[in-house]
Amino acid sequence: MIGVLLVSHGKMAEGMKDSVGMIAGAAEQFETLALVPGQDVNELKTNIFNKSKELNTGDGVLIFVDLFGASPYNASMRCVPEWQELGSKVRVITGMSLPMVVTAVCNREFSSLDELANDSVEAGKENIQDAMAVLAASSGSSDGDDY
Repeated sequence: MIGVLLVSHGKMAEGMKDSVGMIAGAAEQFETLALVPGQDVNELKTNIFNKSKELNTGDGVLIFVDLFGASPYNASMRCVPEWQELGSKVRVITGMSLPMVVTAVCNREFSSLDELANDSVEAGKENIQDAMAVLAASSGSSDGDDY
């Protein structure tokens, strides 16, 4: 089974894991890490690398981070040479959202790592909607102020 790791600033990852548990139930090989104020990014990098090794039982690890270009992302990407050296299959996805993580946790037993990464990204894209515009469009309204 593909391992899933959530990495965020503060408690966001922990909250996501809690929400996934409400929707999909308890899950194995599913962990979180948080960047806390004052923490060194190198320490976070070490934690990500070690946790990814723990979660990888041979099918790979899908890592979700909150923001592209921010510290959790940078710490994850600093692990790439070590993952490559070990031959570890790891994918890092930015812009973590609940639909993405639910998709990953629910589909990881019957998907490849690449398929799971792609499906998770698509789930994130599909769930970004302007609900009021969708409502207006479905009611046939041409004026966005009619809701």
